[in-house]
Amino acid sequence: MTRQNKNKAIAIAVTVAVHAVVVALLIMMAFTTPLPLPGEAGVEVNLGMYNQGMGVQQQPKPKKVVETPKPQPEPVKEQTVTQDTEEAPALEAPKPKKKEEPKVNERALFKPVKSQEQPSSEGKTETPGDQGKENGTEESVNNEGPGGNGINTSYDLGGRNPIGSLPKPNKDYLTQKGDRICIQIKVNSQGEVEEASYRLKGSTLPNTTQNQPAINAAINAAKQSKWRMRKDDTGILIGTITYFII
Repeated sequence: MTRQNKNKAIAIAVTVAVHAVVVALLIMMAFTTPLPLPGEAGVEVNLGMYNQGMGVQQQPKPKKVVETPKPQPEPVKEQTVTQDTEEAPALEAPKPKKKEEPKVNERALFKPVKSQEQPSSEGKTETPGDQGKENGTEESVNNEGPGGNGINTSYDLGGRNPIGSLPKPNKDYLTQKGDRICIQIKVNSQGEVEEASYRLKGSTLPNTTQNQPAINAAINAAKQSKWRMRKDDTGILIGTITYFII
């Protein structure tokens, strides 16, 4: 037998074996009955609610209640009533008259004689009287001094301090309490103010013709200030002096 014929015989044998196994499986599956058996369809079953029961009385099957739709009421059409006659205007009710109050004759009334007012008395001395100054203020607690409003000052010159106390503006040109006037100064290395001008930023007093006397008084006071400079100060330092009216 040749090699080619031998291969053909092997192929035929394998094919026959595979087919025989497939046919055997199909036969086994066809003749095998699955358990449990499926229920038969088309068989009538007694009416009931549970899987268990006893007796011979059968509960009647409940009847289905069919709900009949309720008739909806038809919408009532509104009828517009018109009239041919015009309505008469409403009459205003008469206003009640105000009763006149009787006038009192002030001349006939008795007037008591006024007593002389006692003069105010305030101060720290033992003599009666109102201690203070004519140009003073009622809120001040100081009974002695030159009088007039007060002025507080603040300054900023890069850490340099003034020599002595800062000169203050003339009190004759002071404005209302609470005002603030800011003056910009330019100081040389000798501590002298070479230039002073009004500075709007930091001031509450507007630069108007009416406020010019107070602003000029603050500028003149700033020019009179002297400053303690450092040894290495050679140029011009720019700072500010602010005057607070209290």
